[in-house]
Amino acid sequence: MFIKNLFNPFVKVAFLCFLSCSLFTRPICAGTFPLSPGPDLVVGIVVDKMRYDYITRMWNMFGDDGFKRLVTEGSTFNNLRYDYLINQSSPGYATIFTGANPSSHGIIADHWYDRGKNDIRSATVDQDAAAIGGSFVNGRRSPSGMLNSTVGDELRKASNFKSRVYSVAMNDGAAVLSGGFSANAAWWFDDTNGLWMSSSFYLDSLPEWVTEFNSVRLPDTYLDRTWEPLLEASSYFGINKGKDDQPFSYNFKRLSRRKEDYGLIRATPYSNTITKDFAISLIINEKLGAGSHTDMLNIGFSATGEIDSQYGTFSPELQDAYLRLDEDIAYFLDFLDRHYGKSQVLVFLTSDSAVSYPSSYNEYARIPGGTFSPAMAISLLRSYLNIFYGPGDWISHYNAGMIYLNHKFIEDNNIPFSEIQGRVSRFLNQFTGIAGSVTDDVLSRNYFRDGISARIQAGYHPMRSGDVMIYLQQGWYERSFIDDQLKLISYDQHVPLVFYGWNTENKSINRKVSVTDIAPTISRLLNIPAPPFATGEPVMELLGE
Repeated sequence: MFIKNLFNPFVKVAFLCFLSCSLFTRPICAGTFPLSPGPDLVVGIVVDKMRYDYITRMWNMFGDDGFKRLVTEGSTFNNLRYDYLINQSSPGYATIFTGANPSSHGIIADHWYDRGKNDIRSATVDQDAAAIGGSFVNGRRSPSGMLNSTVGDELRKASNFKSRVYSVAMNDGAAVLSGGFSANAAWWFDDTNGLWMSSSFYLDSLPEWVTEFNSVRLPDTYLDRTWEPLLEASSYFGINKGKDDQPFSYNFKRLSRRKEDYGLIRATPYSNTITKDFAISLIINEKLGAGSHTDMLNIGFSATGEIDSQYGTFSPELQDAYLRLDEDIAYFLDFLDRHYGKSQVLVFLTSDSAVSYPSSYNEYARIPGGTFSPAMAISLLRSYLNIFYGPGDWISHYNAGMIYLNHKFIEDNNIPFSEIQGRVSRFLNQFTGIAGSVTDDVLSRNYFRDGISARIQAGYHPMRSGDVMIYLQQGWYERSFIDDQLKLISYDQHVPLVFYGWNTENKSINRKVSVTDIAPTISRLLNIPAPPFATGEPVMELLGE
């Protein structure tokens, strides 16, 4: 009867499928993605606020085994750019590892206004998470605010969770967003006690090796040092350099008011060194790359971003930090060589955000600039709306170039959102220093292919962005709402990207590539599905296709 039924085409197909599952490779039949032989380990290195031209500007200052080795032996991308307008760290990390823009992954800024709670939300704060190994407040972290999965998540799923994924960075946002939802653990630094910590989103308890690493108290060792430049003061470049330049010297023991002020180490090059040491300890103790599936480790070097913010772009302090990071990267690459061999590790290096030229360069180039005060602009806007519509609480919040209107109050007064958004936009466009603005209504009804509006749209999320988005003219600073500090808003897109090691050749790729292409490229190299909402495309030059 069974033999007779084989002449039925449907039964025949079913029987052939059964034979296939019996005779051919088990992973395909078991439902797992058929992985090609890949590297033992993928290492993603993200250097905070790294301009594309830092490597070329400091080329003759670097040693041969750090940045130079990556460039001379790896594949370098000379025109990698972010698609969205305002550069901040959290959106950058989310974009690199999801392969999507903030319009999709939802991390529109480091912080944004939560209309439902009438409060500011951090990109990674999660009140349901608890501290593992650190202070209570700093442990409330998870990727729950991110809406898309990462390449690490896809690697875990494709291997039936046999691949292991870890992330390490001084900043919790960098560690959490690069690790994704399925990471075995994300590790960050606790300013309160100087320890590496995680959260209950990932772990139930602190591994013994982390406890041992923390017991060495490396932050104490470095805070007892004096930070002085590696080179003579005249060796550092800058438009204001002169014969009377004095080398910097920072005695942290004297600067710190209390021994527990571990946050002080963030704006020193030593935080990168501690991060590198912790990453190496993680590789050894978790035995990454020792299994039958490719593992992944993402490392965020946060010191450069902190030093840029505190001392300035192109400052001698920042240049010195890059020289020391060059040494850290050289040490790390040498460790990977000894532990795995270059051909068994895929390394990529990029940055979370681009950085504009400092004001001194704009002034020297006679590019006009100035200071924009959001507090003053919002105050005048409130007065204008009170005069036009009547007294009321028309504005809820301002953050990162976004004006959030009070939706409930506007609805109660039966005013069309498109009308008041347009009126706010036209009013703000009159301010000196504002280059333009775009409303939520315009962005939701149109698709922009290029130009500033397209970049604003790429960073716009309808549930999280403001009602009106403004952008400043080149060279203009924004005075912070919170601490009254001046901040140069960076609209630069250009960041570095180098792939090195497993299956890569020494080549230079000059065509324009998007940061959203990084995750799909890694996915193609590992023969796994790309993150579902990734909008980027694999870079064919790197794939040899």
